[in-house]
Amino acid sequence: MKRYCISVTVLFFLFLQLPVYAQEGQHAKYISPAHDSTYVMKGITVTSTRALDGIGQMKDFAGGVIYAGMKDAVLEIDSLVANKAINNTRQIIGRIPGVDITENEMGGFTANGIGFRGFNPYQSIETDTRQNGYNISADIYGYNESYYLPPMEAVKRIVVLQDGSALAFGPQIGGVVDYELKDGGAKPLDVNSSQTAGSYGLFNSFNSIGGTEGDFRYYGFLQYRRLAGWRANSQQTQWSGFAGVKYDPSERLQLGIEYISLRNLIQMPGGENDSMFYANPQASLRARNWLDSPWNITAAHIDYKINDNSSVRLESSLLLSQRNLVWRNEDVPPYVPDTITSALTCTPREVEEEFFKTFTNELRFLFNYDLLGEKQTFSFGLRYAYSHLVRKEDAEGTTGTGFDLTTLSPWGADMDFYTTNAAPYVQNIFRVGSALTITPGVRLEYLGTTANGHSPNESGGSTDEYVYVNHEKRTRTFLLTAVSAEYRTSDATDLYANFSQ
Repeated sequence: MKRYCISVTVLFFLFLQLPVYAQEGQHAKYISPAHDSTYVMKGITVTSTRALDGIGQMKDFAGGVIYAGMKDAVLEIDSLVANKAINNTRQIIGRIPGVDITENEMGGFTANGIGFRGFNPYQSIETDTRQNGYNISADIYGYNESYYLPPMEAVKRIVVLQDGSALAFGPQIGGVVDYELKDGGAKPLDVNSSQTAGSYGLFNSFNSIGGTEGDFRYYGFLQYRRLAGWRANSQQTQWSGFAGVKYDPSERLQLGIEYISLRNLIQMPGGENDSMFYANPQASLRARNWLDSPWNITAAHIDYKINDNSSVRLESSLLLSQRNLVWRNEDVPPYVPDTITSALTCTPREVEEEFFKTFTNELRFLFNYDLLGEKQTFSFGLRYAYSHLVRKEDAEGTTGTGFDLTTLSPWGADMDFYTTNAAPYVQNIFRVGSALTITPGVRLEYLGTTANGHSPNESGGSTDEYVYVNHEKRTRTFLLTAVSAEYRTSDATDLYANFSQ
């Protein structure tokens, strides 16, 4: 079945300025087309590159994180041919070898799942999902899924670390996917407006503004998306917005703050078994299932270059988000229709509400030193995170058809989880000659969780309806190790090997 997409993009450039980065001791000649005169200019230093095929690799270290010898990939979004208006994960990230993707957007979850080499891709449960370096998942441990992903029109590049290469970020064995947003560019004002219409009721409006003024660099966007959906009963509406400012008071110091917001409403068509799918994959027996997941994240960072060999970065983020469901419970088999009672009303739906509050701080220190005639690199980091998860489930909802979180019975489960995580790590690049690097690393994880509330008694050995817990606390401490090696056989090829525990 064909899908059609029409996109119109309007770019506004006001007061265009092209800054020149000069390098002493070199000169270039420029002949003006309007006047037969010659200008002598200083040389131009290239500060960044662009991969023509859209895929590159990280340098040995960046942002206080070591990448030498690790299985990584960098996707330059502007170099990719993909449908960015609908965040098609398969077209964008799917070109990385070994990636598994679950496209469950039509099932009601817009943040399609990503996994690498056999790890569970469902809702990226094994993968550390980040934006601009900070975590955007609901709860680092208790509920690691993310219901928000940035619009691909706003993404500059995607950095992917596979498997255990992500020791500097956390214990997720599936690796890291980090979406780096655009930061405004070098012009004083750059305005972009893109309007996209397509099949199945698709309309996407993306509008951004950014620029640089003195020591300040800013970027913001507002996106609206509406989609009727390929299956019946799978309509969606979504608003997302972002605002970020960076301040460079000196060459050694950068400060930044940003805020991201998501508001959405998704109709969920319910599942199908195999026979239903073969008969009609677009059918749906659920018309009253709804999900919304308002997402709010505020983040700030400080980057300081202590000297030519050492730097430090501190990043803090606060996530305040929700996940709200009103539906015929997933325990009801897919082939059972949404029934009408003898009173000619629909069966009451179930209501679920979850509230997430996560405060995360990550400190990274990087230092270059000389040893055995080669420059070596040492990295140290520390994460402290605190999460509060409120989970309310199994309350009887209304018999209506729209999104309505009204409850008509007590909560069957009402739990509070408080989680504290502290994790220091160290890594070091040992360079042996000009071609070989060996990077060992160690990370120590401390995890403490306290639970309060009640949940249904499903043990079957007691007549009590609920199981109650009161400040039940559990702690864990465990050590993670990894070592990576890389041998550069030429400027274009290398061999690498990783071991992680």
